[in-house]
Amino acid sequence: MLSYTAVIVTFNRKKAVRNALLRQFKQTVPAKKIIVVDNHSTDGTKEYISDILNDHKDTVRYLRMDENLGGSGGFYYGMKAALEEHTDLIGISDDDASYDEDYFEKIIDCAENHPNDMAFCGAIYVNGTLSVNNAKYLKNEKTLKFEASKQSDYEQKSFLIDNWPFVGPVFRRELIEEIGLPRKDFFIWYDDSEYSIRMYKYGYHYRLIPSAKIQIYQLDEVRYALWKQYYGFRNELYCLGKYSSGIHKVIHRQYMIWKKYASVFLKPSNKGQRKAAFKAYHKAVVDSRNEKLGKTIKPGENFSN
Repeated sequence: MLSYTAVIVTFNRKKAVRNALLRQFKQTVPAKKIIVVDNHSTDGTKEYISDILNDHKDTVRYLRMDENLGGSGGFYYGMKAALEEHTDLIGISDDDASYDEDYFEKIIDCAENHPNDMAFCGAIYVNGTLSVNNAKYLKNEKTLKFEASKQSDYEQKSFLIDNWPFVGPVFRRELIEEIGLPRKDFFIWYDDSEYSIRMYKYGYHYRLIPSAKIQIYQLDEVRYALWKQYYGFRNELYCLGKYSSGIHKVIHRQYMIWKKYASVFLKPSNKGQRKAAFKAYHKAVVDSRNEKLGKTIKPGENFSN
């Protein structure tokens, strides 16, 4: 049977990462190694899970970053460490992903039956409801336009897709060695899409197994915070410049920019912060054009100055 390493990235959510570890121990096919990447938490995460770390020294490896490198940095260093374990497969997730107990069993079974496929994933359920928008097909390679999967797709035993978030994907070690690690300089957002695009350029796809389920329960964090929108838009524009082709590099990128500027006035979520939203989006445009990546603004930045 194929072996695997599980990577869990966390930041200031000690209860969530503890639960993620306990869920991982319940897998019907256990991981050879579980790597916890702590993004420089300040809530006492290590102390909170110290009993687990002590009781499972041979299985759990704890990596504490010297600073908060965001999700992209966490996945980069987590997958880099996982390669050192020399397992056949590497699975990654944030601390809020709850795998069904047979998740890795079903992923491994599919991987053994599809030896030419290099990446696998399950089905995401948000608050108990199947989310079909996470799995996407690349409809236009020139503009990097994706289209979400359909409910009917999940009636198949498995199917191929082109884009998947970093919520429970499982990669063959050989894939990572060939195409490289995720971008650590995106900080947060779009690092998973960039990796999907890179996979596509190398001729690889994800094979989705609907019976392998991941449960996500929405947290009370503000998803539409401007600092997150800044990183997401900056990284998407950067990818358009890097991976789109021909005249689309200019035309479609400019279309995306003007569309985002228009959303400042049209999106209800920007009400009361339109000036700040414009500043955030404009900085994303400038930074992407200048290839200024990395952690350029602090989490929580509201662009009010």
